[in-house]
Amino acid sequence: MILHRIIMKPAGLRRVLYVLLLMCGVLVFYLFWHQITPPLPAGLPRAGFSERHARQSYIKLDPLWTWECTNQRCERRTRDNSKQTPVSLTTCNMLCGSTQLWPQPSGPVTLGTRAVSFYHNQIQLETSIRGSARKLVEDAFTIFYDNIANMVLKSDKSQQQNSEIGRFIVRVHVARVNDVKLRLSTDERYYLTLRINQNDLVANINATTFFGARHGLETLSQLVWWDEFASGGMLRVLKGATVQDAPAFPYRGIMLDTSRNFIPLENIKRALIGMSANKLNVFHWHISDSQSFPFMSPRVPQLAKYGAYSADMMYNANDIKEIVDFALVRGIRVIIEVDTPAHAGNGWTWGPQENLGELAVCVNEQPWSLYCGEPPCGQLNPQNPHIYDVLEKLYKDILELSNETEIFHLGGDEVNLECWSQHLKWEGSFANYTDLHDLWGDFTLKALKSLANANGGRRPSHVVVWSSNLSKRPYTAKYLDKNNIVVQTWGPSQWTETLELLMEGYRLIISHVDAWYLDCGFGRWRETGEAACDPYRPWQSVYNHRPWQQPHINKKLILGGEACLWSEQLDPDALDARLWPRAAAFAERIWSDPQAGPYIVSIAEDVYTRLGTQRDRLVRRGLGAEAMWPVWCTQNPGMCL
Repeated sequence: MILHRIIMKPAGLRRVLYVLLLMCGVLVFYLFWHQITPPLPAGLPRAGFSERHARQSYIKLDPLWTWECTNQRCERRTRDNSKQTPVSLTTCNMLCGSTQLWPQPSGPVTLGTRAVSFYHNQIQLETSIRGSARKLVEDAFTIFYDNIANMVLKSDKSQQQNSEIGRFIVRVHVARVNDVKLRLSTDERYYLTLRINQNDLVANINATTFFGARHGLETLSQLVWWDEFASGGMLRVLKGATVQDAPAFPYRGIMLDTSRNFIPLENIKRALIGMSANKLNVFHWHISDSQSFPFMSPRVPQLAKYGAYSADMMYNANDIKEIVDFALVRGIRVIIEVDTPAHAGNGWTWGPQENLGELAVCVNEQPWSLYCGEPPCGQLNPQNPHIYDVLEKLYKDILELSNETEIFHLGGDEVNLECWSQHLKWEGSFANYTDLHDLWGDFTLKALKSLANANGGRRPSHVVVWSSNLSKRPYTAKYLDKNNIVVQTWGPSQWTETLELLMEGYRLIISHVDAWYLDCGFGRWRETGEAACDPYRPWQSVYNHRPWQQPHINKKLILGGEACLWSEQLDPDALDARLWPRAAAFAERIWSDPQAGPYIVSIAEDVYTRLGTQRDRLVRRGLGAEAMWPVWCTQNPGMCL
């Protein structure tokens, strides 16, 4: 082996040393820069929250204004001098009169008037829960923790010495540890206390089920806020609180149509995040219609193959499971609706290729106005026996993927009898139909049998159908068993259908179009025919609607309500603003139904203030909630009413 001696000349050695010194200098500068520049908060960037915006939030400005609690209202004041400690508007609102909780709890609430500062790393979970509920509680706590961490608008590592507590301990107790499936009978109550214990702040959440505990965590998060004036910016929380709470109705839903325009999974998840923040518990997924069939059914893949807009506008089995799991930890059940026999066109045209005959009729028929309410038309063929086999397979997929067997939505609205009259063969046994409502009723009974077969021989205990001509006398008694059928009433509140169904003893889910249809008021989307349910429903109209206040109504038969969002004029970019904060207004009505007379004339100032606070929470969680009013109104409470 030959060894080579490398001899470096003095000039070369100096050059190497210069390079090393330069690299060390760059490294020192890099470390120094990251030390003085705080990182972006966890969870960012959020929707509409750019890095530039985040950096600007860190710039400490000498505040001109301070807020003072006067007669249970925060009033803006000019600071007398720079030495006066300013009070932020958020802190004033949290400590002045109103609870700032949304939805307003239904039970007694006692809130302290003092707060303590802390940093989010001090929060820790303590629980002795075992069984199926433990993982759900841990995951729900992680969501709670992340929501608190995302309030932070600057790095608070340097502020740890300014914390006024030792630890922020969250103790969660659940009595029924294996009750982890949401049902109409599920106990969603919770009892929350918040107390100082020596140097620790301790939150105790006691609930019968995981779902109540999750609601308690949501309420606890609303007792925490970011104070930009506290020690240069810190989290604050009330020192003491007690909250007893339970929902007024077991069914509190949002219906989203993903068939007219496709809504990607991430946007659906954002809707679920908003729902959980407002204690809504049913996601009614109107997954198909005559325009498209985006659900890739494992047993009937032809429906999506022929009915989806494109290969990247489909929901496969894993997508469905992902949404169901995402919803569950947020206290939400998923009910998937494939509407039948109407609203079934594209996606149902493959029968002849499979030797099954025509599964649907009137598909894309013109002139459309003769055969459906909006283009394109399409209705299932009740004369084709194969349609019921296809439905059985489809229903089995929905039951398995959604893990929902208590409530099943059958659809059943807006059947166009002219379509069947003109496109079906009236011979043999079908020649005896003089009233096509009976054909519609027979189809419903056969679809219910397919559903029972898919569910192991028995129907789900609550089968939902939209209100329609079939839910009127004399057809209700013939085709809709009140012990099993729930009617979702969507007609205007002035119609008598709600009262008549209640008088007949039917259980209802209320979705009155004149109050709780959030897609209305955006103008016509086609030139001919009525194409918009004007006018726009502002949050005040949504909030004021109390249909159970009508005389002679048996409130016990009302399972709850649902705000509906159809997607003719909706795409993913518009989803957040179309839902929030109006769906939040609906949520308080259906959660605690704050007391008022049967005819509400005006909304209290407290509601405006609390909803404004809730809207800001939704924005901090990344949702593009619509503005309620100019910022000036927020900074000057009560002066815009």
